[in-house]
Amino acid sequence: MLLVLGVLFIGAAGVLVLQTLFRPRIVRQAALNRAKEYALAPSEVRMPSRDSERRPLVEALVPVLSRVALRFTPRAQSEELAARLTAAGLGARLTPQQFLALKTVLAFVGLVLGISVAGAGPSGVTLSLLLAAGSLVLPDFLLRRRALARAERLTADLPEAIDQIVVSLEAGVSFDAAVAFYSRRGKSALARELQLMLAELRMGETRSEALRRLADRVPSADMRNFVQALLQSESVGMSRATLLAAQAEDLRHRRQSEAEELAQKAPVKMLFPMIVFIMPVMLVIILGPALQQMGRLLGP
Repeated sequence: MLLVLGVLFIGAAGVLVLQTLFRPRIVRQAALNRAKEYALAPSEVRMPSRDSERRPLVEALVPVLSRVALRFTPRAQSEELAARLTAAGLGARLTPQQFLALKTVLAFVGLVLGISVAGAGPSGVTLSLLLAAGSLVLPDFLLRRRALARAERLTADLPEAIDQIVVSLEAGVSFDAAVAFYSRRGKSALARELQLMLAELRMGETRSEALRRLADRVPSADMRNFVQALLQSESVGMSRATLLAAQAEDLRHRRQSEAEELAQKAPVKMLFPMIVFIMPVMLVIILGPALQQMGRLLGP
């Protein structure tokens, strides 16, 4: 019975993963189907059948499973989950409900796996509870790590982006036009984030709100400093070109100092592997023939 439940939960998890992977394609196909229905003549428009109105089983299970995960997840964390998914680059693939439902399925799989491995005794219950708790905590930890790694990759292109924006500003171009020029020519993920910021500005968002959302999507200290500098220049009336040029120079100096610090730490980190793995081999190669010859001389 437990094995059957485990197989069912693993199958449900597989269905959720497949739906997550193919969701963009399904959404595009649904949009095309709606466009085709709108393009039909009034006499050709058909009433949707009950089968088309019936939701798939997965779409019906996702809200229920997400509510189960919310009982074990702080409410503040669930409200910030959409921003965290966007920061990790998963906002177009996973909704907060799907992420919480996936955590619930993993927790059930952990319960079944723990009882199946260690039995229904106290040890099995303890193991299953530990696996379930880990299934609820581990996805948040991996999501946070992915968001930080993505922020580091994006901010690696920030000095170059600031230099190109400064050149355009010094040529007399407005800030929005300078950012649009860089985002059109750039091929990095940072250029796409700047395009999203410009799209929010065109939709009527204020500049400060669009910049703060950019800092939320890229949670790094360098991006926060960049956004803060732009907000200060807008409120005080300072020259953006001068301020951004100074910030780009400061970013390069800080990264150079960080690289020098890592280079100074490298010999200390290499010491332990050398002592454990390299020195014994060198001693055997160097002293081995001498010890063997001494044994022959001193032997009977």
